[in-house]
Amino acid sequence: MVLKIFHTADLHLGMTFGNRNYPEAVRQQLVEARYQTLELLVELANEAKCRLFLVAGDLFHRVQMPAQTIARVVQIFSRFQGDCVAVLPGNHDYYDGYGSLWQEMRELSTDSLLLLTETSPYHLQDYGIDAVLYPAPCHRKRSGTNRLGWIGRLAERPAARWQIGVAHGTVRGISPDLEEQYFPMDQAELTVLGLHHWCLGHTHVPYPAQEQVEEASFCFSGTPEPDGFDCRHGGSAWVTTLDETGRVSSRAVPTGRFRFMEIAREIHDPGELEQLQEQLLQAGERALVKLSLSGFLPEEAYRSRRRWFEGLRSGLLYLEESDSTLAMELSAELIETHFPAGSFPQRLLSRLAEKDDPAALQLAYRLIDEVKR
Repeated sequence: MVLKIFHTADLHLGMTFGNRNYPEAVRQQLVEARYQTLELLVELANEAKCRLFLVAGDLFHRVQMPAQTIARVVQIFSRFQGDCVAVLPGNHDYYDGYGSLWQEMRELSTDSLLLLTETSPYHLQDYGIDAVLYPAPCHRKRSGTNRLGWIGRLAERPAARWQIGVAHGTVRGISPDLEEQYFPMDQAELTVLGLHHWCLGHTHVPYPAQEQVEEASFCFSGTPEPDGFDCRHGGSAWVTTLDETGRVSSRAVPTGRFRFMEIAREIHDPGELEQLQEQLLQAGERALVKLSLSGFLPEEAYRSRRRWFEGLRSGLLYLEESDSTLAMELSAELIETHFPAGSFPQRLLSRLAEKDDPAALQLAYRLIDEVKR
């Protein structure tokens, strides 16, 4: 017999994406995509015949959520065909005993939904699973101390075939947390507790960065739906299998709907623009692109670059472009065409062109162009 776990975290339902100047239609699509991704996660877990669906924190983006949103999430979870959905409070949707979020979740929950709000063992025998979960739920937004200590202080652990930890926070050396304010943990600290496996949340990048992992003591699932230009992967989750002996194997599952792409490209030929456009349009209407161009282009291509941007924008969900360091290529022919022979600008620019100093040539041209205006 084996136990299959679908491990996800950091879905952040309720994100509004108001931090950038997205068009309203784009913003609404990004908001809705997170719920659609949750539906996909349940489908993927069913396809993999997982018995346990585990959310390692930050299912929600905040502790105050509309009742209809909570009801929608519980309804999506009800489609899971396995034995148990277990949800851990993270640092965004933390449990402090006072907020209404987890109370409303509990009131709406089905028999298969288990909320890991307490620092105590959760035996899954009532769900037909011979396993114990050891949760480290977050009780506030930030903390310099993790919540693993109670596990080591247990006088005796419940007997079960599988012992599984669930925590939300950073791991030193892996997660960015320079000020150590997000429940920091050590790798050795996780290992010494002697559990078969740890399912972790908080770090939005999957770890380990492999498609198949054997005998990993812990895994971060990463966010299943990309949420910004600092998220460079396409969304992921883990299907983790524990065999009779507790041996662990984890398989990465792609999950995201949208893809954020931040690209900086130096261009020197119109053909490079065409290649770049073809590459980006392959990502299609689910791509959000932040594009920065630099380099030099011939006059015709440079002056028509706005049309190029518009053609690109029509094939993407969202485009944010910057070309402040892209310049027109200044050839001797162009200088002669635009400036009278013998004039100061013509003589200055021609001399700089002869010296093969593109930076100085471009600076001089921009200054002359500004004076002409």
